[in-house]
This record gives sequence, C-alpha cells and structure tokens, in this order.
Amino acid sequence: MRYKNKRTVLIYMLVFLLVSLAGMLYSERQFFNNFSRIFYGGIIVVWAMTVLRRIIEPQIKGLLIENAVLLLLLILFQALRFQFEKGNVTVHRFMWYCYYIPICFLPFVSLKLSLRCGRSENVKISPLWDLFMLPSMALSILILSNDKHHLAFRFPDIGGAGYNVYTNGPVYYIAIGWITLTLAATIVIVIVRFASKPVRKDSWVYYVVLAVSAYFLITDYFGAAPVVNGIQFLSPLETFAIFIVCGWEACIQTCLLPSNSGYRYFFINSGLIARITDSKGNVKLASKGADSDWGKVKENYRILERDVWGGKLSFAEDMSAIKRSNRELQEISERLHEENSIQEAENALQADRVHVAVMNKLYDDITDFSEKKIEEIEELLKTADDDRSFRKNLEKACILASYIKRRGNLYLLGEETKEYDFNDLFLSYKESLDYFSLDGTQTLLTKENTESLEKDIVLAAYDCLEGILEKISGKTKSLLVNLDSDVKGLKIRFMYDMKPCPGLENAAIEETEIRRFAGSYEEKNHDSFEVSVPEDTADGEAADNSNPATSVVVISFKSRPEVAV
Repeated sequence: MRYKNKRTVLIYMLVFLLVSLAGMLYSERQFFNNFSRIFYGGIIVVWAMTVLRRIIEPQIKGLLIENAVLLLLLILFQALRFQFEKGNVTVHRFMWYCYYIPICFLPFVSLKLSLRCGRSENVKISPLWDLFMLPSMALSILILSNDKHHLAFRFPDIGGAGYNVYTNGPVYYIAIGWITLTLAATIVIVIVRFASKPVRKDSWVYYVVLAVSAYFLITDYFGAAPVVNGIQFLSPLETFAIFIVCGWEACIQTCLLPSNSGYRYFFINSGLIARITDSKGNVKLASKGADSDWGKVKENYRILERDVWGGKLSFAEDMSAIKRSNRELQEISERLHEENSIQEAENALQADRVHVAVMNKLYDDITDFSEKKIEEIEELLKTADDDRSFRKNLEKACILASYIKRRGNLYLLGEETKEYDFNDLFLSYKESLDYFSLDGTQTLLTKENTESLEKDIVLAAYDCLEGILEKISGKTKSLLVNLDSDVKGLKIRFMYDMKPCPGLENAAIEETEIRRFAGSYEEKNHDSFEVSVPEDTADGEAADNSNPATSVVVISFKSRPEVAV
C-alpha cells in the first residue's frame, strides 16, 4: 500500500474513533446521540462518491454502489425506528422490520462482488448466481409480514409488555444463518483471491478489518463488548456497516478490485517526456524523462503543447522512429513501383495471350462451320457444263459466300457484346436475299418490332435462312421474309410460291428440315423453338401448273419470358 493511502486510512480511523468516543461520552445530549448516525451516513456517502470517481469497470462500480445504498437504508431505517419509539408503535415496529431488508440483501450483493475480485472484466459471471437473491427476497418478505404469522418474532404479551418483549422465531434464525453463510462464502472467496493474485503483500489490511469486526461481533454475542459511559463502543449493526465499507476499501487499496487511482505515479514513471505546468509556468508534475534538458531542441524530437484545466501540458514527441519509417516506406514504395510496372507488363502480355487464344478458337469455329460451304462453292464452280449452268452455279456460290462472310461476322460480334442489335440480323438477311435475287427471283424483306436479340437466336435464325434459301433456290419466283423481334422473342415469316419446275424436286419444306437447319440450337431449346408450316393456300395444283401454290413457314424463337402487353 502506498504511503499516501496509508496516511489517508489512518486519518479516517482517527476521526472515526474520536466521533465514536464523543457519541458515547456525551450520549445524554441529543446532538451527539444523532450525530453518530449522521457521521456513519456521511462516511458511506463520501465513500460512494469516491467509488464513482475511482472505479472504471461498470459491474464492480454498480455492486459497490449497491452496497453503499443498502448501508444507507440500514442506517435510515434504524434512525426512523427510534423516532417513533414513543409515538406510533405500529410504525416503530415496521421500521424495525424494514432494516432487515438491507441486512438480508447486503450479503448477497457482497457475494456477487467477491466473484469479480481479481478477475478480468471480460470474464462473464454465470447468471445462475442471481438465484441466491431469492432466499434474501423470501426472508425479507417473511420478516415484513411477521404480524401475520409471527414466524420471525413472537410477542407473548402484546397487551402488557407491548413489542419490547419478544422471542426470536424460526425465520429469524434462518435469516441469521443465511446471512452468516453468505458472508462466510464471500470472505472465503476474497481470501482465495488474495492467495492466488500478486497482491499478498498488502492483504494484511483486509485481515485486520476482518479480525476487528470479528472481535466486536463475538464480544457482543457473549455480552463482553467494550462499554464507555454505559454505551457499547460498536453495536452489531455499526460493526456490520463498517466491516462492509472497510472490507471493500481494503480490496480496492490492495488492487484486488481494479481502480483508476494512481495516475500521478503512472505519469511520473511512464516513458513519456512530458510535464504539466500551471498558468504561471511553474512545473507541477514532470515525468522522469522531462526533469533535465527540457529546453534543448533535439534533432529527432519536437515539443508539443496542449492546454489543460489550470495550466498546460507539454510533451516531447520522438520523431526518430517516424523518420526511419518514412525512409523505409519510401524505399518500399520505389521497389513496389518497379514491381508493379513489371506486373502490369506481365498482365498485359497475359491478356494478349488470352485474347489471341480466344480469337484462335473463334477462327477455328468459323473454319469448322465454313469448311463444308467452301467445298460446295468449289464443287459448283467446277461442275458447270456451259455458260448458263456456270451462271446459275455462280449465283448459288454467291449465296454461300455471303452466308460464310455474314455468319463469321455475327459469330465474332457475339464475343464482344452480350446482345445483338436487331439491324445486325436484318442486314445479314438483306445481303443474302440480294444474292438470292440474282437469278430473277423477286425478294422482299420487311420488319416490325426491333428488340435486341441473343447470340444463339441470331446464329440459329441465320442458319435457318441459309437452309431455306438453298432448299428453294431455282424453284420459286418470289420470296417474302418478315422479321419481328419483340419482348417475347423473334418470329420469322417466310412466304414463297411453290410452282413445280420440270425435272426438279418440289420446293415444299418440311418442319423436320427446318429443325435440322437450326442444328444444335434446336436440340438445346426444343421447347422454345417452334416451327409452323401451314398447308398450301391455293385450292390445289392447277392441271397446267400455271397458278403456283403459296407456302408459308413461320419460325419462332421464344427466348424471353412472356410478359403482359
């Protein structure tokens, strides 16, 4: 225990002894008779105020304040009891019952506080310990309702002797036993904490408090308590109150209960180079590092000042570590800049490699679907017997060449954007139909809605056009194509005449053929890919084949969920 704390404790003890002796020597005077209770209450209030200032941990602070409040209630009820001693007997008796409430609850609160002794604030105390409050509550209720059952105090002759003559009942002895057991458990826990923590050097203070309190309680029990001027030096209730306050103060002074006192010594012994001066510049407090060479400005230090209440705080900040860190950070920054440049170059090279690999794969895919068409073009250009046949084969070759070019462009465009603009498909259809009309076939391409399209739908739609054109090439005189892309998907309508040509197969197209033109798209999206081939609109083929029948083919790509329109 520090010297200053020892001196404070001795002063409190001296004042306490003087007031107690004055109250006993001059007990016949009403002022001294009440002054002792006021003095005890004042000590408890002052102690509670210091607890609010010194204790940081909320749980410990709350339990200590609960101890102080219960002690004040004990003194208050005792004082009120004697105020009604010669007046209202019922109130006098009820005040007597009431001061058993703090007596029953104080041991429980002390028990909870003992569980916090010597433990970190992060350690959680089991809520099951709160069940120990139930006996205290039950005993308080039984004592307060004693007039109904007389289990705590029994009055054999209320009419004669009144309430001054009584005997203790079973509830009283149970309460005394509960209080004794709880206090004994509290004392044992505190002693165990003293034995297990590095505070045993000053733990004698607690043992002194314990021994003095035990002495007065035991001598009172056997009727041998010190008496001055006919008054007992310390009553059991006063001993109980002083033991509670002094016991927990001893735990605070020996650091078994953590407090925030001693900041002055922490400041002096800290590694800071700082001092506190008053408004006149006089040094009031200085750390060990600030007691010499304060005015000398060092290379690696800078002096900072802050205004505090009644003076100023000055401290030297060591800049050597910061300067060293800045140099190291600068070196690291330069090294990281070089490494980042190398990494950026490597990332750019890797991105180029990935792009080349992707493009190679795209070109390989284009080569795969174009290979067969190129072979057909070469075959058409080789098998012409005369100029007319060569012209017709050249027209078909132009259709195939246009398909290869446009489909390749559409395939590459799909890798750059998530959706196709409608015009990409429309222009591809237009170019293919332009080449299809080289043999004199009349073509017409129209459009309605122009919503954007998905990649798979665009490629499948263009493949279907190519398959139909190859199927009906040279077998029809007119072809009408209508494109309609709305929120429900893409719908393509083909309308062409079906006039048979001598020596050539009929131009009629079956649904299975169109599904074959769509290829893999039809296999993956069978339910959302619809083909409609209505019957011929003509009444039948004319005997002379002069009136061709009209064929209509409708292809629907339902790629989007249907919405209400």
